Amino acid sequence: MSQKKVPAGITAGILFNGRKGGFMEFSKNKLSKRIDWVTVALTLGLAVFGVICIASATSVGFEEGQSLMAYIGSLFSGNALRQLIFLIISIGLAVGVMFLDYNNIRDFVNYIFWGAVGILVIVLIFGSRQRGMTGWFNLPGLNVGIQPGEFCKVAAIIVFAKEFAHRTERRTIGITRFRELWPVLWKCGLLAGLVVLQPDFGTAMIYIAIAMALLFMAKTSFKVLGPLMGGGLACLPLLWLLLTPDQKNRVYVFLDPTLDPEGAGYNVLRAKAVSSSGGMWGKGLFSTDLLTQRTNYLPEEHTDFIFSSTCEAIGFFGAFLLVAFYVLLIVHLFRLSMRAKDDFGAYLILGVAFMLLFHFIENVGMNIGIMPVTGIPLPLISYGGSNLMTTMVAIGLALNVDMRRGRNNKLNLEL
Repeated sequence: MSQKKVPAGITAGILFNGRKGGFMEFSKNKLSKRIDWVTVALTLGLAVFGVICIASATSVGFEEGQSLMAYIGSLFSGNALRQLIFLIISIGLAVGVMFLDYNNIRDFVNYIFWGAVGILVIVLIFGSRQRGMTGWFNLPGLNVGIQPGEFCKVAAIIVFAKEFAHRTERRTIGITRFRELWPVLWKCGLLAGLVVLQPDFGTAMIYIAIAMALLFMAKTSFKVLGPLMGGGLACLPLLWLLLTPDQKNRVYVFLDPTLDPEGAGYNVLRAKAVSSSGGMWGKGLFSTDLLTQRTNYLPEEHTDFIFSSTCEAIGFFGAFLLVAFYVLLIVHLFRLSMRAKDDFGAYLILGVAFMLLFHFIENVGMNIGIMPVTGIPLPLISYGGSNLMTTMVAIGLALNVDMRRGRNNKLNLEL
């Protein structure tokens, strides 16, 4: 029986309302009762703790003659206040994403991909230069910059999920032919390449890492993976040639920070010193004994090196609990992917989980000196509206999939 063609004018309605009633369907079918509150609690807990950590890292201590209320007000002003505002906006965006029917997003994947490409091209031409890269749009009058490369991570996850699902949902075996990967490879290469031109190698590596992780989850055969990995290793010398002098210095000081203790190795040495100075139980949040309260002792203490400044405040035991919460969130997302109703949904959740995992490993690693400094933020904790909104939207997308769960996917994940 032929289906009626959907007029182009109502495609936006389909995207937000779904083909069976949108918000009414959301209420009627009790989808709201299927929200995974474990994910919600872990996410909001980490995000609120992040605001507190930013306030602690950027506080200047109690001043003589200052009232208690004035001191508390000073703690949650500036960067901490902006992060709180970003968090409120991010929650709204995440809730909005949850109302979408994620399966309808498949109809718009090409628009999402080319929209992301267009934004990355525009920011290269018209974007402002901050922290050594041209990857920002400044909002007039707000003193706030938006980093499109962050938001495009969600676009990349959607694109990769659609491509892999298209190749695995109608079969019981994984990807066995190299030509099946070509759409994923050139789309990933284009997105990552545009980000490299900023130059932002850290964000580009996140795109590539997500694509490679999903490639493994798609049960790609070794006869495809082998040449692909070999080709990637062969390109490493070319990648080294593309690095800027500052980026090469970061690699050198990663191997030996004492090569440039007052230059490229400064942040690495200070971060390690701050991380270990808290001992087992820490000096306490907002303590006047914190090294990070000394002017410029650890640059970027509320962004790139928020983990170090937090370790100083909460100690080894507190840092262990923080890491445990991240592990719980990421592992729980992997478990949610197992009950997705189709491959597309499973890949979406896996993409979100791997994005958080790679961010977490790189940021914590560079804070304790086992990974090179790349400027990758710690999700939900580091200061920055673009990354916070990206993370919350991504988690909202994962919750969206899980609310419509019903295990019919063929990935057969086991945790």
